[in-house]
Amino acid sequence: MLTAAMPYVMLWLFMTTTGGLTSGSVDFPTKEACEAARKEFGGMLVNLAESTDRPPGLMFANPPEIRCIQRTTGKP
Repeated sequence: MLTAAMPYVMLWLFMTTTGGLTSGSVDFPTKEACEAARKEFGGMLVNLAESTDRPPGLMFANPPEIRCIQRTTGKP
């Protein structure tokens, strides 16, 4: 069964100072849900960067890019 695409998507891209790169996306039904997830994800990155449990030397290169966009327009 096919379902309609959700109207908002959160995209992220960030690098580590050790040369790692990651990107991805998650679909959301509303702008509010997408923005809430964006804030939580950003907070998680801050917590991980400040954690004493992180692998030695691992830091995120600033700025991590996390955006919510509307699928139909490509705009925030």
